[in-house]
This record gives sequence, C-alpha cells and structure tokens, in this order.
Amino acid sequence: MIKKLLIALREDKAFAKKFLLGISGMIFGIIITYIYYPQIPYRIGLIDTPSIFKKAVIYKIESPDDLKIKRERLYVFKLPVETIYYKKGYMFIKYAKCLPGDYLETRGVKFFCNKKLIAVARKTDSKGKPVKHFEYNGTIPEGKYFMFAPHPRSFDSRYWGFVDKKDFVGEEKWVLLNW
Repeated sequence: MIKKLLIALREDKAFAKKFLLGISGMIFGIIITYIYYPQIPYRIGLIDTPSIFKKAVIYKIESPDDLKIKRERLYVFKLPVETIYYKKGYMFIKYAKCLPGDYLETRGVKFFCNKKLIAVARKTDSKGKPVKHFEYNGTIPEGKYFMFAPHPRSFDSRYWGFVDKKDFVGEEKWVLLNW
C-alpha cells in the first residue's frame, strides 16, 4: 500500500500536491486543536520503535483511577524507573499482559503468567551488553501490571518490572497507522 502511494506521488504531480496539502492541513489542524482545545482528552501517540507493530495511535487521556485495565490492550504510561536507556517518566506504550491477581513466575529468562509462557527476556541488549531482567514469583499485587510488547527486543516489564496504576496515562482507542 505504501509502495503504491509512493509511486503515485512520484508519477502524478497534481495528486502529490493535493496529498501534501491535505497532510499539511491535517497536521495544522492537530496542532491548533492541541493549542486551543487542551481539554480534549485524545492525543496522537507516535511509536518510534519496532516493539509495537502499530506506528500511530489515538489514545484517550484518563485518570488512572478511571482506567479499567484489560489484558492484551495497549496503554500509555510513564516509565516507572530510571534506566540506562530511558529516564523515569518517559512515555511508553505497551500491552497489559499480566494483571493484579495473576500468578507471575520467572524461570531463568522465561516469564509465565498463570502457568502460560508469555515472554522471554534477552541476556544482552542490541549492542551486546549484558542486561539484567526482572525476577518475580508470586501473585501480582493490586495496582501493579506486567507490560509487554511482542518484539523480542522490546524494552518492557521483562527488564524493569511492574508498572503502578498511578503511572498510567491513557488507553489506545484507534489505530492511525499500522504495519
């Protein structure tokens, strides 16, 4: 689909002009909306890593108390810890994989939620440096969540542990760009 779009943009200058004008208008509209209507609870989340196969989503900003966190749904949250890769509070988007009351078990680098294999941690990062992974065996406490993305190199709860409910910002509502 993208390949066809690029070909059309190269070959049809009138289409390219209308397309770019439309994209520019959309971006301008989004910026104006954020400036003049900050109370609107929807935001665009751009995902710049391969860990989530969605590249742009619209999420709804909600109070953590109002969020009903469900398994396998995408949520935006603030990173709960300082890491060598990201600062505490950096905005992340991942899937809720193991929830309060579930039994999370770590066996070596494998993670099991209610006895089902859900993730495998890497022993090194993308540069070959050793990484420490999260270890836990027990029932997940109330207000704690194991967040995950399917990419094998996703930086998620496998490495930094649970996300507190207070750190959640919102839930994905619509996908704008997916691949």
